[in-house]
Amino acid sequence: MTSMKYLFVNCSKNKNGVTSDLGKTVFEGIHYNPLHLVDYSIKQIDQQNDERVDQFREVFNQFEEADVILIGTPVYWSSMSGYLKTFIDRFSEVTDVNLEGKEVCLIIQGTAPEDAIPFIEHVIKHLCRRFDMKYKGLLQNKEDAKQLNKILKRQ
Repeated sequence: MTSMKYLFVNCSKNKNGVTSDLGKTVFEGIHYNPLHLVDYSIKQIDQQNDERVDQFREVFNQFEEADVILIGTPVYWSSMSGYLKTFIDRFSEVTDVNLEGKEVCLIIQGTAPEDAIPFIEHVIKHLCRRFDMKYKGLLQNKEDAKQLNKILKRQ
């Protein structure tokens, strides 16, 4: 029996902020791989060149290896973080991969994020449909994170 591989993609500029704390709560007592996009250089679509390192594939490989993916973003200017937007834009380069069946959950947090939630969630749902992944829902607070932790521990 193979064990599930869990990945937390923290799309905040802050590796120890609220988004990260919620991810840690979700995976409390569960082995997971934390991936902080701020630690990687992912260039804008069609701006990769030889002078600068681009680590999109390195990050995407971790995404591809996971069974359950938790994507966390704070709300910046009524939208997802630029780190997440750039990462999603680059998915146009990976049309030959199989992500079927991967479970994706989303953290959206920030001060009054209500206006941003429908747009961000729409983008993630679209990404999941396009790559045959299963969108499992949205978390916004510590209670939501604790509930998901209980569910994951039962799997």
